[in-house]
Amino acid sequence: MNTNRRWEVGPLAIGVVGLVLAATAFVYHGAEAAALDALRGPLLALLIDGAPAVGLVYAGYRLSDTDLAAEHQWVVAVWCLGGVGVFTSAVGLTIVVRLLEDRVVSEPAFTLLVAASFGGLAGALAGYYRARAVADATRAERASDALAFVNGLIRHDLRNDMQVIRAYAEEIEEGGTDGDEAVAAHAAVVREKTDEAFERIRTAGSLAKTVAGEADYEAVDLAAVADDAATSTESTTTATVTTDLPERAPVVANAGVRSVVDNLVENAVEHDDEPDPRVALAVDRREETVRLTVSDDGPGMPPEERPSADRPGDESDGGGLRIAATLVERYGGDLRIADDGGIGPGDGTTVVVELLAADGDSEEPERRSDRGATDG
Repeated sequence: MNTNRRWEVGPLAIGVVGLVLAATAFVYHGAEAAALDALRGPLLALLIDGAPAVGLVYAGYRLSDTDLAAEHQWVVAVWCLGGVGVFTSAVGLTIVVRLLEDRVVSEPAFTLLVAASFGGLAGALAGYYRARAVADATRAERASDALAFVNGLIRHDLRNDMQVIRAYAEEIEEGGTDGDEAVAAHAAVVREKTDEAFERIRTAGSLAKTVAGEADYEAVDLAAVADDAATSTESTTTATVTTDLPERAPVVANAGVRSVVDNLVENAVEHDDEPDPRVALAVDRREETVRLTVSDDGPGMPPEERPSADRPGDESDGGGLRIAATLVERYGGDLRIADDGGIGPGDGTTVVVELLAADGDSEEPERRSDRGATDG
């Protein structure tokens, strides 16, 4: 009940102010027309101070139809009343000064009516934009709180469910040696994927903060991340992953950089038409950046189709690229698709990622024990 009353008070107050000012102007200028026995001057004066007053009535009507909450509508009314008070007081003080100086002030009532009408209208407009800004900020804060809550809830519930799945997978894997070894192998894959899911759940908070621009960055070894991604891909798919990695390649990022590498590798494997896809991972340290390249031997991506890979929300082949590109952009890096194709006899695709190096060491480090040899 209180909410409904507050919802009506703001627009009603503005409408009443407009009606009072319009009625006052009509009565005053009507009397002026009768006293002067002329109509043109009083009508023009009525238009000057009456139009803003009528505008206030209309503003109150429109305000009642907006989606602003009651308290925000009342803010507009307060600003409207404040505008009337400030403008009228300012003009009134100038009139008082002139009177104290024994000067003649002609038609002070008309001057005050004009000040009150325009002051109320200006205050209502300023109050509306102020209230809209406050409402938008409040809505954004509530949405952020809601997303944070949902994020925590989903991570908590998924973590519990994945723990159950992992426990059953371990039991099947341990019992498979006395029974069906294929079942045990499949259970091992399930266990490995649940481990990856746990890792992604753990880094979900970092990803959210990264996209929102609120994350704190640190040195992350991109070479180690790429090596882990290659190992995981080979153990859970039929793909062959070759690597060319240095011992260390620290970049300015956070735990979300794993999602960059995973999405690029998964994108390369999932959209490869070959039964046994091949992927090549390489990391090169430079003076100020570290370059990651992910190449495949798939059908490739025609230049005219590449822009679609960068559209937000695209469910096509570019979905993984979009996720990776968003995170890379937040890290202050760059992601692009190379023009020279991928590996093998097919066209293939090579995605190049440049990230800021986390240290100034420009010496070429020793290479890791590479997983096979990169082709092309």
